[in-house]
Amino acid sequence: MNFVTLRELKINPSKVLDRLAEEDIVVTRRGKPAAALVYLDEDLLDEFVLAHHPKLLKEVEAARAEYEEKGGIDHEAMKRRIERRRG
Repeated sequence: MNFVTLRELKINPSKVLDRLAEEDIVVTRRGKPAAALVYLDEDLLDEFVLAHHPKLLKEVEAARAEYEEKGGIDHEAMKRRIERRRG
């Protein structure tokens, strides 16, 4: 793990972000940890969002459970539902 000051991050953000490919970075303010920067790419984004938004994860789990219990609907039926709701 690497540490950078808030000042360093403000002065050269691109350099700091480039270092994320190698390791996570802790940003310090007045010598104390203030934030953590972690490397993300498109493949990791979904995992990150789910891991950091428990409400969304619960909604996804509830939707899966409903699908397993009741089954799903086909594409055309879903389009009809959407059109009815739009009016």
